[in-house]
Amino acid sequence: MEVNDVLQNAPKNVQHSYVWQYFNEDITNSTVKCQLCTAVLKYNKNTSAMRNHLKMKHPLATASTSSIASTSEQRTAVSTGQRQTSIIDFSKRPVTDKRRQQITDLLINFVVKDVRPLSALSGEGFRDIMKFFEPGYKIPSHATLWSNIMHQYNTVKARIANEMKDKSVSLTTDLWTSCTMDPYINITAHYITDTWELKSRVLRTTIMPERHTAVNIAQRLKETIEEWDLVVFCTIHDNASSMNLAMELCEQFPHHLGCAGHTIQLAIKAGLHLPEIAKTTDAARRVVSHFRHSSVAVCALKKRQEQLGVKLHKLQNDCATRWNSTFTMLERLYEQRLPVQAVLADETVTKVGIRRSLAMRECQWELVEQLIPVLRPLAKATTIMCGENHVGLSFIYPVLLNMANNTLSANESDLAAICSFKNTVRKELITRFKLLSRLLAESIPITACMLDPRFKHLKFLPDDVREEAQAHLTQLVREDGEVEQPGATGEEEIADNVGVELAEASCKKARLESDFEQLFGAHFQSSSKKKRVNNSDAEDELRDYCQRTPHIPTMDNPLEWWAENAHLFPRLAKLSRSYLAIPATSTPSERVFSLAGNTVTRQRSSLLPSHVDALVFLNANQKSGKVDVILEDSE
Repeated sequence: MEVNDVLQNAPKNVQHSYVWQYFNEDITNSTVKCQLCTAVLKYNKNTSAMRNHLKMKHPLATASTSSIASTSEQRTAVSTGQRQTSIIDFSKRPVTDKRRQQITDLLINFVVKDVRPLSALSGEGFRDIMKFFEPGYKIPSHATLWSNIMHQYNTVKARIANEMKDKSVSLTTDLWTSCTMDPYINITAHYITDTWELKSRVLRTTIMPERHTAVNIAQRLKETIEEWDLVVFCTIHDNASSMNLAMELCEQFPHHLGCAGHTIQLAIKAGLHLPEIAKTTDAARRVVSHFRHSSVAVCALKKRQEQLGVKLHKLQNDCATRWNSTFTMLERLYEQRLPVQAVLADETVTKVGIRRSLAMRECQWELVEQLIPVLRPLAKATTIMCGENHVGLSFIYPVLLNMANNTLSANESDLAAICSFKNTVRKELITRFKLLSRLLAESIPITACMLDPRFKHLKFLPDDVREEAQAHLTQLVREDGEVEQPGATGEEEIADNVGVELAEASCKKARLESDFEQLFGAHFQSSSKKKRVNNSDAEDELRDYCQRTPHIPTMDNPLEWWAENAHLFPRLAKLSRSYLAIPATSTPSERVFSLAGNTVTRQRSSLLPSHVDALVFLNANQKSGKVDVILEDSE
């Protein structure tokens, strides 16, 4: 059949597409039949299959018709106003109030989440971008944006206050001075939710222009407690005398502890100040400083690293206020020993006078080699204790006692300087943490160990101290008459939350297990069996918990265990919510100051203190995951 005959015999369908000139429709079978080759195709109210068939099977026969029909369809669509909206036309649509608020919320999220100044929104380049994507939207003024930010601040604050209501809360606090020489005080809160999740929240980052005396610090803490209506159990702070006195003056604090990380660093610093150790670290520091300030030496070092097959790592200098930085400096320098010595020996790169002043003797390299394995577990202990997302207070004494008895014990192969370093640090830890004190059994960290199912048997303590600690916990259970009611939250909900946490933590367990085994020594547990018990009164509950249930692996999360067993030990569960929520260090507040340092910069030196507080608060307390935005209703 000729093409012209097909066009003449084509049915007068109401369809506009040119393909109907070549197909007949069978309504009963929902099919169409090609008039050129009699092929039968399925028809689902769409002409795509027919178009593809004509292009593939009959391209020459339909070429002229398809082009004419396509042009005709476009003209018809334009004349009738029926055409697909282009991206330019879409961007020119009017902006509804709901979409305008959505864009404003996203801009505020950009400022808060990425720690950007509001001036970034008024920049010419940013406004050009917004004009291209949303010409009908006008960026609000700074006053309007700050009003929206403060509205978000009040909303999030009310939600967190409601979440902390009637919870046993522990605080951390610290002081900081910004680049503009404005003094700030920060306070963070830590608590365990009804579903046994450990939460960390930033409460305040407020300016404190008055003198940092104990009375003034205590007054600031009291104001925060009253503002948030908190039930404070314990406060963690640094070891400054003004902080210690402020804790005594504040009546709302039943307990307070010094920062464990800071105390460990003071013990390490005492060992590093020994004459021979200090001389070696000073020599290492001079070498690192040379490579940090000489671009020629850095380029030569990179070439030597490639020639010797050494990792392309830069040398790192230490900082007096940065924990573990001396260990990091020595470890990196010893790793790069060969390329560093090669560069220093190269006369074309290093002058003779500089080479002589930087040369380290062989005995100093040997001292560095033996010092690194001693500092490494101390650095790991500090890092693990500084975590906010896991129970850390119960780590303190198992780790420290293992170090005092094993890691810091002198060996025959140790150099004399290493033996002196170990003995000095060991004595400092014993003195500062009162490891041999008769009051150790009643300390808060030991009670936290007993409430932590990983260490509840206290095998790291002598028998007499262990018995005293158990007697102290018994007294606490007797004094605490109230019983936590089980079943406040459904077991299914708890299981779901625990499952999500387990999935996220599984990849980290393998990496941390070796570190934990080194830190806890013989007290590290790799596996155990669960055993459920029933009890009636407080003494039976404590006895069943200590004797009839085994401890769990050290790598397990104790809060997950309590989520499953809180209904068996309701009195101990209530105490656990208070003790296991206490952080081991005050680093949560110090981390906030790193965020505050990115907020208060030289380019943003005119920020009001209230605005600094709001921005730091929202950034630190923002929800994880995607930001909730209001979706515009589709028309």
